[in-house]
Amino acid sequence: MDIYSKLFAQLEDLSTTLNLRMAQHEEDLKNAATTDLPHKTIASLSREFAEFKSFVCNALSALKTQIELLTLGLDRHEMMSRRKVLLLHGVNNNKDPSATVLDILKGPMKLSHIISTDIVTCHHLGANKSKPRPVLIRFKCHSHRSEVWKNKVLLKGSGLTLSEFLTKSRHDAFLGARKHFGLKQCWTSEGKIVIQLSDKTRRKIETVAELRLLINQYPVAPAPSDESVEAVKTTKSQVKNTSDKRIRKPPKQ
Repeated sequence: MDIYSKLFAQLEDLSTTLNLRMAQHEEDLKNAATTDLPHKTIASLSREFAEFKSFVCNALSALKTQIELLTLGLDRHEMMSRRKVLLLHGVNNNKDPSATVLDILKGPMKLSHIISTDIVTCHHLGANKSKPRPVLIRFKCHSHRSEVWKNKVLLKGSGLTLSEFLTKSRHDAFLGARKHFGLKQCWTSEGKIVIQLSDKTRRKIETVAELRLLINQYPVAPAPSDESVEAVKTTKSQVKNTSDKRIRKPPKQ
């Protein structure tokens, strides 16, 4: 039984329990209104309230888990539809994106075998024309997309950069990871965020929730205090002065 079936079965059990409890309470209220039975004690009411509170908390927890799984499933499905897509940044808005992309592929990226028919879609994203808008490139084959992604290092120093077309939630996780762990320690690969941790191990994440767990495991190192910074400066100054005295030549007689 997969996790979705387990969640569905759990929700069915919660629904059945809720209906039984409500039916029991309705029956008790009906009997109390038609008979002279004494009302329930405070202790009994407290116990039933605690049981009902626990039941509601479990139900909400199950619903939350199910929503998170469904959201992750939809996100993975959306990311799968983008597996042949790359974004090119730094292209002038006034230039024809298709022709510009082909020139870049044939020129600095040295991929002259990729021709116009290998690209399904090529257009600018967004409507803001005050700055260069990213160009969305959807390749016909995933192998061509992989080749272009592999050769992105050849664009270094050209003002052009390539990135994967992440979903909104993954993009937020990527930005959060770079902010916490550093720019050089985070990158993306096949739609997943790769993080190199302080112990030199690598983790792949997909959600902000997974990022929070990593941040808890690897919190930011405390910033040095003013006193320690001043001590380091003093030590460096002393070393420099000592070194200068050692290499200083004695005056001629």
